[in-house]
Amino acid sequence: MQQREKSWFASSFKSRLQYLGPDPGIPSITEELPKDFSLDPSAGPVDAFCLLVLDPDQVDYLNLKTNTRLTYRCHRNLNGEKCWTPERINP
Repeated sequence: MQQREKSWFASSFKSRLQYLGPDPGIPSITEELPKDFSLDPSAGPVDAFCLLVLDPDQVDYLNLKTNTRLTYRCHRNLNGEKCWTPERINP
């Protein structure tokens, strides 16, 4: 819960307002623009805001501009710390 609140306040006020609007990805039933919403800048996260924490062990990165692809794999060093090793692979 603390990390969720920390992430909430780390985002801009304008970004936080988006969580009060209509559900994204659903067809709009009206031509009207969404109404302005009020939000106390010091208020904590709204119910629609959730924090998702991922702990990946592999990341595949593809850069289409440079046509490069890297795979990063996670392993633990002798101290038990996570280390990432990149490997360049064909796109």
